[in-house]
Amino acid sequence: MMSKLSTRRYSEVSTAGMQGIEPKQISVQVNLTTGLPAFHIVGLGDTAVKEAHRRVIAALKNSGFRVPDGVITVNLAPALLHKSGTGFDLAIAVGILLADGVLPKRSFHNHLFIGELGLNGAVSNIRGMVGFGLLSQKTGKVISCADTSVFDGLFNVRALELNHLSDLHHLATLKSEQKSPSSYTDKAQSDVCGDFADVVGQQQAVRALTIAAAGQHNLMMVGPPGTGKTMLASRLPSILPRLDSEDLIESALVFSVAGVAFDQRLRKRPFRSPHHSATTTAIVGGGNPVKPGEVSLAHNGVLFLDEMPQFSRGTLQSLRQPIEERKVCIVRAQGSFMFPSNFILIGAANPCPCGYLGDKSKNCRCLPNQIEHYQNRIGGPLIDRFDMFVYVPRPNPDQFFERANSNGQQPLSSKNIFKRVVAARDFAEHCKRGSVHDLTRQQLCESSLIEKDALDLLRRAAHNLKLSGRAIIRTLRLSRTIADLELARQINSSHLSEALTYRKTWNSHD
Repeated sequence: MMSKLSTRRYSEVSTAGMQGIEPKQISVQVNLTTGLPAFHIVGLGDTAVKEAHRRVIAALKNSGFRVPDGVITVNLAPALLHKSGTGFDLAIAVGILLADGVLPKRSFHNHLFIGELGLNGAVSNIRGMVGFGLLSQKTGKVISCADTSVFDGLFNVRALELNHLSDLHHLATLKSEQKSPSSYTDKAQSDVCGDFADVVGQQQAVRALTIAAAGQHNLMMVGPPGTGKTMLASRLPSILPRLDSEDLIESALVFSVAGVAFDQRLRKRPFRSPHHSATTTAIVGGGNPVKPGEVSLAHNGVLFLDEMPQFSRGTLQSLRQPIEERKVCIVRAQGSFMFPSNFILIGAANPCPCGYLGDKSKNCRCLPNQIEHYQNRIGGPLIDRFDMFVYVPRPNPDQFFERANSNGQQPLSSKNIFKRVVAARDFAEHCKRGSVHDLTRQQLCESSLIEKDALDLLRRAAHNLKLSGRAIIRTLRLSRTIADLELARQINSSHLSEALTYRKTWNSHD
């Protein structure tokens, strides 16, 4: 009996896997026994996990380590948790070396090993490193991975950089480094996404975007081709406040899980502009393994849908739940996955297939049924979720050659608009109201927030314009944001009147 026990060698190493955007700690249990050479990986892993033994064996040999003879059995516990990806390679390799006695048994008991191994022994980071860093911070373990700069400026975490498996030869010289939050790069948002001072005309659209930025309202811009809808939308991040520490970590986590580059040093709010050929899975999220879609990548930022009627109808309708609930729930056989999706939706569209309906310079060539079919592609339920509609007309060509507006004033710059947006948000916070989208109907109708004349005006408008219940609430919230921009404690008739002008349908300019 004793001789049999002496031939068994065992070790445990900590690693982690992602379930949606939630990191799960996983124990890599390695058992070495005598017998014919074999390598078994158990624990409900996908194909990438099952192929790990080929990468690990080659990496060990090419890093100067001996692969143990006999049977190598690796268990990824808990065994009932679905596991996917290549991030377990490094932990499996370290577990084998510990079980074989090459590394001291208690060398890495307080480490979290994350990384994919190349056949030459090189270690690479995988998707979700920010989430693994958060898990390391929560458990107090040292995260051991390839490039530790992914944690710079995000949170306090101890990290050990392993760029190659051969670095384990120098175990005594390996020291963990403390990563701490740092100040962001002092670079203006307008340097990254453009300045509103470059916009010619379109003052109503600029005003609407200012309101959208102050209260996080959804906006639809309709107009002929080439009038500046895309340019206007792309400049919206330049007037949005920088990400605070909590939002920065949320956005960095989503981008990390999706495998998309994100520069946390800029603290810039995300701006996502998917092509109209994008699938529903690409927009909402899903796939195998489940990854966040564009609505989650736009979390804390802007989702811009250019040529909106060109998107498939099913894809557009799938946006309704993320807009209302500000999160996406994806249910698969492996479980339920929750992704955040709190974004500003900006849509842009032509008024008709040819694009010139209502244009004073060019005639529309579309038939009435073509126009109706084109405009109905978005659908009433989604249209009702836009707080504002703005027509973006063709600007006067002479304006492109003038240095100032017709009244002699220079156009507002992003810096000036940014100050107004921040002041409006600070005013709302000072009044202890929180987000305008969290205010209920009863709160919005209180006498402390709205004048009686304004409430009577809204009642008449609701009857005349046949506003739905959702549209009435959205109009009240839009009025509250306009009042915040004016630093007014009560919504008055002028605030409500302006809000009602944005309730036009997208072809009401005719």
